Amino acid sequence: MKPPTEQAVLQATNRCLREEAVTAHRIPTGRSHFVFTVGLASGECLIARITRHDRAECFAGFAYWRRQLAGVGVPVPRVLSMDLSGSVLPWPIMFLEKAPGNDLCNVYADLTAAEKRSVADDLLGIQHRVRGLPRGPGYGGVASYGDLRCHPRWSDVLWEYFTGAIEQLTPLQRQVPAIGQIRGTICELRPELDGISPLPYLIDATHQNVLVDGGRVTAIVDLDELGFGDALYPLGVARAGLLARGPEADCIEQVAAPLCVGPNRQRIFDLYSAIACLKMLASSPLSVAGPPSAYSQIGARLRTLLDVFATAAYKE
Repeated sequence: MKPPTEQAVLQATNRCLREEAVTAHRIPTGRSHFVFTVGLASGECLIARITRHDRAECFAGFAYWRRQLAGVGVPVPRVLSMDLSGSVLPWPIMFLEKAPGNDLCNVYADLTAAEKRSVADDLLGIQHRVRGLPRGPGYGGVASYGDLRCHPRWSDVLWEYFTGAIEQLTPLQRQVPAIGQIRGTICELRPELDGISPLPYLIDATHQNVLVDGGRVTAIVDLDELGFGDALYPLGVARAGLLARGPEADCIEQVAAPLCVGPNRQRIFDLYSAIACLKMLASSPLSVAGPPSAYSQIGARLRTLLDVFATAAYKE
């Protein structure tokens, strides 16, 4: 699928919202969808998300979980309009209000210690509110409570993440010791992993999709699915993502600390971070933005972090 043109986004905005759109600029960080900021003649800005037809259900899932999460007080953007039929564009499109702020990973280095504590407090509060939703029908990410394409065990979710990433690696990348260490750790800890309840968590609220403005969390902006399982998992992803970009991830460590109490919980946190590094290094058939270049600083840091976390999680 080729990226939609800015002109096509302007025309779709005019048709869907019946307001004059004057600017459209692509946000290149969108991983699974094409994302644009759109400026209206009124001066208002909004977000347009465009995806493939076989992923149209993601937008329906966004609208569904947006209602559920707003009901328990999670800050989420309003859905302004969407067309899943392809009648406005050749692809499904969704328009959202534009919340203030930037992704956590983009502003983290500039936050003061006090602001990082405030962000951690906000994330803890959001995590608590999400837990007010009912338990899931199974494990993993689902588009609604009626979506039965879930896994019967939490370890199955991790195994899918792990093997899916390996399939996208080069033969040389698959030879690193971390691969065997992650495999061994999942197998060893499977009984404990499968004792985790299918509680709700924000599957993509990690170092990305958490908007921060003025040192406070303003919105969670990716709701295509809600996850059910261990709320420590997205924190492992966030820790890996922030460390790949800078020297520390204290904010995430603070949020994760209450979830790391008990036997093997720190090892499990390290396992999640190792799997996250592996997924970030691998390309994805669903991604519109590929993995970091093998020669980039982020790519090099992810490889180092993969070794560190896989070794920490592994117990010979």
